[in-house]
Amino acid sequence: MSSLVGWLELDRLGREGERAFFLQAWNGDSGFTVDRIGRGSIYVPAVCVSLLGNIQPARLRWYLEQALKGGPSDDGLFQRFQIMVWPDPPKAWRLVDRPPNQDALQTAHRVFSCLVDLSPEDPLLMHFSPDAQELFFAWWPELEKKIRGGVGVPPVLIAHRAKYRSLMPALAGLFRLADCAATASDFDAAGTITLDDARRAAAFCDFLEAHARRVYSCAVTPELHAAHELARHLQSGDLPSPFRTRAVYLKGWTSLDTPDRVKSALDLLEEAGWVRQVPNEPSAKGGRPSELWAVNPKVGVK
Repeated sequence: MSSLVGWLELDRLGREGERAFFLQAWNGDSGFTVDRIGRGSIYVPAVCVSLLGNIQPARLRWYLEQALKGGPSDDGLFQRFQIMVWPDPPKAWRLVDRPPNQDALQTAHRVFSCLVDLSPEDPLLMHFSPDAQELFFAWWPELEKKIRGGVGVPPVLIAHRAKYRSLMPALAGLFRLADCAATASDFDAAGTITLDDARRAAAFCDFLEAHARRVYSCAVTPELHAAHELARHLQSGDLPSPFRTRAVYLKGWTSLDTPDRVKSALDLLEEAGWVRQVPNEPSAKGGRPSELWAVNPKVGVK
């Protein structure tokens, strides 16, 4: 699916069964029975679901905030998205007009075709080679230290890291299978995961962990994120100096769409010396004066 926004709303009334199904379908080694009215029952001995999609940062932030508050979303479902990234858009745009890499396309097609032809009735048993096993035994304790020794680390990130115990060897196995399929090698040799496969899997886990920290930080520190967003708008000259608090949240910017979020961001930026509150006269009708903020001239406009 292209967008995960609708799918993640599995905590809505009437979709509780779907959520339980997807939680169970992550491992790929559990059975599941589907009862159809008038159509009988279908039993799947090993149900497994893979999802690929994207989501807007603002909607993801809202979802994670609910999970961090201990709401219905706090059941470990999101931690099952282990291969997730938060990429930065390129700072400079340039037109790229070139034909597709035919060799890469053919290799990818060959890999998928070979893997889909593997029989589930005769599963391939895989194991680490001695040197790959040694690397895994060196990598595993370091992971456990991160899981157990992280002071101030949010529980959702700890739970996410805990699933790397199975992610690393799973990736190493997939790398071995892909290499064998790409080179048309006999899959009998794919049963032994090499040291190179294990190294690539460990490096990929480090890469994914960096992105996971970024994903969860958008909800773990919403006030700080809002302050960063407001600072970016100040540097872009999107607000005059001085400006009113109300002028910020009426723009509907990401993380700055409520008075409370804007006030928290302004408090942080005031401590950092980016803005300062200036006196403001009451309105002609005698109402309470609105907050007025001056921008530090040193901030500069990009």
